[in-house]
Amino acid sequence: MEDNTVFVREYNETEGLSYINESEILRYAGCPAGTDEPDEAVYKLLKEVIEELKGSFSYRVCYRRMNVTWEGGMPRFLLKAESSDLARCLRGSSEAILFAATIGLKIDRYINKYRRLSPSRALLMQGYGAERVEALCRVFCDDIKRQVSSEGLSCTARFSPGYGDLPLESQKEVFALLDCSRRIGISLNESLLMTPSKSVTAVFGLGKGIGHENT
Repeated sequence: MEDNTVFVREYNETEGLSYINESEILRYAGCPAGTDEPDEAVYKLLKEVIEELKGSFSYRVCYRRMNVTWEGGMPRFLLKAESSDLARCLRGSSEAILFAATIGLKIDRYINKYRRLSPSRALLMQGYGAERVEALCRVFCDDIKRQVSSEGLSCTARFSPGYGDLPLESQKEVFALLDCSRRIGISLNESLLMTPSKSVTAVFGLGKGIGHENT
């Protein structure tokens, strides 16, 4: 069921985003739990960061649903870039969801503010932003999974430009197809970096009898 419409969804923290995974924040910040367990001072600073950033996130997603056909083992759909890794991810799919997600610009402003004032605080803010945008992606993918289950479909894992052999250059196609700047305020510079920095673009497949790994 292909639809040329670009849909926009906005979320708040009561919609599956209230849980904050502190271990993930520390992992993204380079402080994974384990033998080198972060000390009490790090956890105290993390709590301060979480409190300071309360209410700073704007959770937004834009997406498009499209048909997928197969030719020579490669998926054919609106995203033209060829990738064997993407083909493996989408194997068995008859449709795909292309999406972009962001948590907004405020986190970037905080990180820039503290980069010189307190590098450790800025680092934890980086980790917190990464945890938040990943949480948003999971919530969105779970929403789509529930939506398409009534059609007898399930979902593959998501796959992003720049991973495996899917070129980062394909970001240009994603932005053209989704109109990310106008829809949810994400821009792409000449170096293919996104602003806000805590943004993600990805594609995942829909099909009958395929596995689903949306984390």
